[in-house]
Amino acid sequence: MKRQTFNFDTLDDYDYDNRDRTTHRQYGNRKRKKDKQERKAVVATLTDLQDSVTDWVPSYCAALDPRHHERQWVIDSVGPFYRDNIVSDVVSIVKGGKEANVYTCLAHPATGLSHIAAKLYRPRMLRHLKNDAVYKAGRTLRDAEGKQIKGRREKLALQQKTKFGKEVDIQWWIGNEFRAQQTLYEAGADVPKPIAHTGNTILMAHIGDGFRAAPTLIETSISVAEAQPLFNRIMDNIALMLEHHLIHGDLSAYNILYWDGKITIIDFPQMVEARHNPHAFDLLQRDIQRVADYFTRYGVVADAQALALALWQPYMGRDF
Repeated sequence: MKRQTFNFDTLDDYDYDNRDRTTHRQYGNRKRKKDKQERKAVVATLTDLQDSVTDWVPSYCAALDPRHHERQWVIDSVGPFYRDNIVSDVVSIVKGGKEANVYTCLAHPATGLSHIAAKLYRPRMLRHLKNDAVYKAGRTLRDAEGKQIKGRREKLALQQKTKFGKEVDIQWWIGNEFRAQQTLYEAGADVPKPIAHTGNTILMAHIGDGFRAAPTLIETSISVAEAQPLFNRIMDNIALMLEHHLIHGDLSAYNILYWDGKITIIDFPQMVEARHNPHAFDLLQRDIQRVADYFTRYGVVADAQALALALWQPYMGRDF
């Protein structure tokens, strides 16, 4: 009796009801062997990538105790950008916070830049984001690549706050910041140029020089003559954000940089979509109030509610 032949490349045409056990076993053996080879290839690739990064110890980390958690955290977070010839070294820390640290990096010559700022989010950053539901309201859920998440599994994991759900949530916050910063930079806002984003890290243009990073307004003493023009410039930026349906949501003198007489707005993870967030106007007015409170000490007189309404009413009258 002629033995039944079997095409190992497809299962579609195979009749399992009349299957030849020997042939089926051969298929299983071949498939397991192929899977094993693929796993070995993946492991080898990951090992090569890991080795290429672990051999790199940036200057900042070399000064840390090898057992210090920050050392490996910085190497693991910035390492992919070192491998991709974007960053050459991490030289200093700009700011440490509960949610993230910011570091000054030397840029790779291929970028055409001298320095880059790297913002590294902490794995447990969500613990420190208060009232995050206010910022999430009405916002489209997206993954790390910016694609809308529609899967039931992801949404259920977020609701139940599983480990996977928390990972999705963190990537949502970080991705939201990077996308908002891209939108604003392309629109001409006074924000750092976004450079790259992966995992828990965002790279952006470094504001300052090779010796120090730009301080925030709260750390700076400006002249009375500068106050009104700077306040007006910030209001122009707030208006530009709203034109692109965005509200910073956490704006204050603590996240506005000052360098060479100019301001740069930073920190966008809590930015909200004005068209869909029911708290949008309240957040807009709060942003303006916090900025006005800082400039009051320099003689600037501003009615935050009136300024917010002057922006909000024409915006709401637009045909979206």
